Amino acid sequence: MEPPANNGSSPVTDFDTLLQREWQRQGGLWRMLHQGFWGVLAVAVVIASAHGAEVDVQQFWSRLPQLGDWLGRLFPPDFSELTSFLGAIWETLAIAIIGTGAAMVAALPLAVMVARNVTPFRLLALPLRSLLNLLRGIDTAIFALFFVSIVGLGPFAGALGVALHTTGSMAKLYAEVLETLPPEPIEAVEATGCDRFRTFTFAVLPEALPGLIGISLYLWEFNVRSSVILGIVGAGGIGYELLVSLKLLDFPRLCTILLLILAMVTLIDALSARLRQRLG
Repeated sequence: MEPPANNGSSPVTDFDTLLQREWQRQGGLWRMLHQGFWGVLAVAVVIASAHGAEVDVQQFWSRLPQLGDWLGRLFPPDFSELTSFLGAIWETLAIAIIGTGAAMVAALPLAVMVARNVTPFRLLALPLRSLLNLLRGIDTAIFALFFVSIVGLGPFAGALGVALHTTGSMAKLYAEVLETLPPEPIEAVEATGCDRFRTFTFAVLPEALPGLIGISLYLWEFNVRSSVILGIVGAGGIGYELLVSLKLLDFPRLCTILLLILAMVTLIDALSARLRQRLG
């Protein structure tokens, strides 16, 4: 039997050629160093962040028995103040409803003015976007704390805080919905000679309405959860009762409040998801 023909290459040479091609495809030494630099930088940022946050795993581990003791003292819950707690729960819901509703009224015209495909004032779009970023960047609790100093303690300050923060987020999301609309219906209505207002009413709004309502429901759902903590800064709601229970270490009372918050959030989430599903 004749030996197989030799094409002039050896397995070692073929392997070296393959390795060289793969090295070139991956970008060679420079790419490896570049990826390694970002990997080392990421590790350094994580270590520095752990130091800045004063992470102490040993202390946390040593305090776990105390946490277990507190959890054990939560039960049984104390329902003696249930009526007043239900009133505080409604106050929290009212803060979210009023704040989200006011944000919807303010966000729609702002979204129209910043959306690139429908804005009638292109020169105002950039400063308005900066304003929306500012509103989104300041937390609801900070706004509520600011309004507490103006209108006093109570749910009105919380509703104002929710409204301002939500306006920034809602207007940005509304604008994104408007910018993703297909241009054909808008162009068809404009071709009939309609002005901007009628074009928006008959072409833009009907197409965007399901997305706008879905965003509003999602942000209302989020605001219900965020309104819980507004009582901590004096803006009313169930958060104030939660803070009092924590300060007094009244665990049965705290358990009742947590159960009510859990029930409220669960029901709101289910309702919002059901409504968004019907819109979809």
